[in-house]
Amino acid sequence: MSATRDQWRTAIAYGDKDSVVLRGYDLQELVGQVSFAEAWLLLATGELPPPGHAKLLDAMMVSVLDHGIVPSSVVTRYLASSGSPIQAAVAGGVMAFGDTYGGACEQLGEQLAAHVPEVRAGRETEPQAAEAIVKHFFATGRKVPGYGHALHPEGDPRVPHLYRIADANGVTGDFSRLAFEVQAELHRQKKRKLPMNQDGALGALGLDMGLDWRLLRALAFVPRSAGLAVHALEEMTREAGWRHVPDEEITYDGTPRRPLKRG
Repeated sequence: MSATRDQWRTAIAYGDKDSVVLRGYDLQELVGQVSFAEAWLLLATGELPPPGHAKLLDAMMVSVLDHGIVPSSVVTRYLASSGSPIQAAVAGGVMAFGDTYGGACEQLGEQLAAHVPEVRAGRETEPQAAEAIVKHFFATGRKVPGYGHALHPEGDPRVPHLYRIADANGVTGDFSRLAFEVQAELHRQKKRKLPMNQDGALGALGLDMGLDWRLLRALAFVPRSAGLAVHALEEMTREAGWRHVPDEEITYDGTPRRPLKRG
């Protein structure tokens, strides 16, 4: 069936006067029977996930819940301090998840999603695929997203914890294996360790759970939006309002002051 210009269509959900149906399941039957993580994976993949997938996703969301004063929370708090309603303040913070901040899991995931089918088909080995991924980013002068951490140069402590949960629940798959091969390739090329960070784990494990790579950034902003709501409330209730950059932190380096000369 082709889409029409004057109609909407969705395979996700619908509602009528008697019920709301998500992916074929009556919402009233889901409420109290499945977790938020299970329901979100149902929406994202079309099927209820194995129990281990939901347990891992719940852990992943907790690991991203809040990181203190970072770009997204700064934007949220600025908006809250100006009197914006809480949903606008949170929306502003979510919009801060760009390619530089918050997009690494999606960027790595796109490459993993492109190469894993090649490995599965025997057209590439995992080392060849890893080398191609590293080359893809290095060719444009970029770091490989999802590896290295300024605060944890020896390794992001959340990653092994997430992989213990993933391994114990049978989630770890081909995408994660290739992601770790990329880590090994980076070590070979850079002659130093650049361990996978949480963004890399979110991307690889999200793909292992069956998510489309274009949805991976949601693994960062969906849980963080809950934390941003609390940041907005804290700004509203604990601070004086009208958050701004202090004058002493601003340097003007434009044209010097000059007189207006008119004919």
